[in-house]
Amino acid sequence: MIDLLLFICLNYKTMITDADIKKMKAVFATKEDLKAMDKRIDSLSNSQRQNTEDLIELITSGFDRTEKAIRMISDHDEIIENHERRLDKIEDKIFA
Repeated sequence: MIDLLLFICLNYKTMITDADIKKMKAVFATKEDLKAMDKRIDSLSNSQRQNTEDLIELITSGFDRTEKAIRMISDHDEIIENHERRLDKIEDKIFA
């Protein structure tokens, strides 16, 4: 775009001043601006990737803890059932 403006200015025999160039730099993105923007986008992308991995790890660990808790409850259920059977046998012997 700046090339087009320079072409127009030079073809119409109009001199472009340093002030004009400063104004154009304020309006149009320079290569450095675009490179900086690209680096910011890459940084955000890396940050987002890391956040996603952290979230997946958190969810996975939550499922692991839930699975362990379910196994513990199941083990306790078996113990309780065993105790109930024993109590039933004792009741049968006492009240029979």
